[in-house]
Amino acid sequence: MILAGVFLLLLSFTTIRPGNPSVPYFKEANDSLLNDKKKKEYLEMRGIVKQSKVSEKGNDELLDSAVIRIYSDQGPRVLLLELYTNKKGKCDFRLPLNQRFIIEFSKEGYVTKYIEVNSKIPKDKEAAYIFPFYVDIFEDIKGLDVSVLKKPIAKITYATNKSQFDYDYAYTNKINNDLKKLYKNYYFLQQIEIDSGQSPDTTGTGKK
Repeated sequence: MILAGVFLLLLSFTTIRPGNPSVPYFKEANDSLLNDKKKKEYLEMRGIVKQSKVSEKGNDELLDSAVIRIYSDQGPRVLLLELYTNKKGKCDFRLPLNQRFIIEFSKEGYVTKYIEVNSKIPKDKEAAYIFPFYVDIFEDIKGLDVSVLKKPIAKITYATNKSQFDYDYAYTNKINNDLKKLYKNYYFLQQIEIDSGQSPDTTGTGKK
């Protein structure tokens, strides 16, 4: 579990240990960047995307048809794959090992978030790994400074001391302070809209 994960808003959402290759989860990934579909060494990302709660006491909602774009992060950024969440907000895809990726989460009317994945792994540790995660994105709101979201909200890499993929906690702790401020301002501006009679969008459409 990520330290202060309530602010990072990208964390494993079950008691499953990230990187455990034997975990039963939802069905085998249909989307893959593997050239050899029978290859047994990969990193399978299994996630849920939600719409952020509109207040500190609110609830997140599953986000249908959120767009996930996977980019190569080895030199010039190149789009490799685009997919969408299902009605339950789920997405799953396989990444080849020993490469670097940027994963983008977006939807019309919402902010965009990124995570960075480095699938480099020692040769003798190559296997099939599963990494469960959860991301939430919130609707655009006038006057909110979201410049912090131009940076990845999390970095995922292979942890040799755990023999599994995990979060870069040093980076997590560093960016959490900025994300705390972002969400504090977000809830404040949402409350202003509510008080002024402009109900914030909670339908997933991006409309008010």
